[in-house]
Amino acid sequence: MLTDRRILVTGGSSGIGRGLSIAYAVAGARVWAVARRASALGETVAAAPPGRVVPVVADLLTEAGRNAVATAVDRSGGVLNVTVHAAALLGPVGVALVDYPEADWHEVFATNVTAVHLLHRRLAGFLDAGSAPAVIGLASTMGRAARPGWGMYAISKTALEGWLAVLAREWSGRVYSVNPGGTRSPMRAAARPEEDPLTVPSPADIAPLFLRLAHPDAPEPSGSVLEARDWIGRDPWQGIGAPGAGPAA
Repeated sequence: MLTDRRILVTGGSSGIGRGLSIAYAVAGARVWAVARRASALGETVAAAPPGRVVPVVADLLTEAGRNAVATAVDRSGGVLNVTVHAAALLGPVGVALVDYPEADWHEVFATNVTAVHLLHRRLAGFLDAGSAPAVIGLASTMGRAARPGWGMYAISKTALEGWLAVLAREWSGRVYSVNPGGTRSPMRAAARPEEDPLTVPSPADIAPLFLRLAHPDAPEPSGSVLEARDWIGRDPWQGIGAPGAGPAA
């Protein structure tokens, strides 16, 4: 169902970003998986169908890193259909705002918001060149309902939702804010070390909505604020194309 779709996923070396990179590749898309760790990106590539995932080693906090991503896309035709902003930094948890370290404050906001904005600026032309372009940003429960102790992570996710809302009104492509909910990942394990990871959904479990939104005929309107957990166990292609078409969720 996603054959010929060209999709870029940040944070593709682990967790949700890795899971989505693999899911998109299985669905037939060509995927650029972006992250800082070459070895971990290699594991993502190895877990996907051969030739479907292109690793891009880049630090998105730097101009050089963002240029490296743009160069990788440009060398493959200069066209994108979907960008998924899955990379994020947790920062300190359980620290009151008054005690939150200044260096972490700046780094978490830069990673979760500023890098997203600056990368989109570099990729906007490639998206405009593609058919039915879409941007998907990973939101967070912590950004939608204020909770003490989550510091800049929560604040940055609230800011990301605001950025996505403005982009949806300014840009002709489709823009989605998707909250994955608690998901089995290294970030989740760091935030909740006492939790049994088997009690929360895996990245593969929450993939159906992300697959659906990447389809050129996805019916969800631009600006939608969505919950990935609502689509666990459902057919992502429901209402798109022939009934039952496409790979299983």
